[in-house]
Amino acid sequence: MPHRLLVPVGLALAAQTVAGAAVFPTAVFTVGATVQNGCVVTSAPTLDTGLAFGQINFGSFPALAGGNRSAALSMTGGVQALLLCTAGVNVRLTLDAGQHADGLQRRLSNGSRFLPYSLNLTSAGNPPVVPLVPIGISVGSTAQALPLQASITLPATGVAAGTYTDTVQVTVSW
Repeated sequence: MPHRLLVPVGLALAAQTVAGAAVFPTAVFTVGATVQNGCVVTSAPTLDTGLAFGQINFGSFPALAGGNRSAALSMTGGVQALLLCTAGVNVRLTLDAGQHADGLQRRLSNGSRFLPYSLNLTSAGNPPVVPLVPIGISVGSTAQALPLQASITLPATGVAAGTYTDTVQVTVSW
């Protein structure tokens, strides 16, 4: 049926052309799209659930060790969450104080003892990231890990043996 309807319309247009009415053989229409700023968290390798931005591990050291140590964010169990954003978007990270903080001081804990540490961006010369204060980061148009590292000063005495950990919540906004 639709093909039969086209024939009379075509004949009507042809009749108008013959009668001197202006019929244009071409016309235009516009096509458009709006791309909005945004980010997505993905992973390498790809996972659907259980994503973590990674881990920072200072490694093992003797209880009498002293001095400064630093470590960058790395994969957890061979998987790392990556941030992928629209080109040119202004990304802000907000990090909480962790589970064992004393005021604004982040601390690792073995359950009863604590080791203070700080987080900062991996770019040289960046001051520690203050808990709950948003910081701007530069994100390209390819998926990347969060540019974070941690620093710890080992006291050389009084450190009880054990595994010290903390968990920091990350909020990404744009």
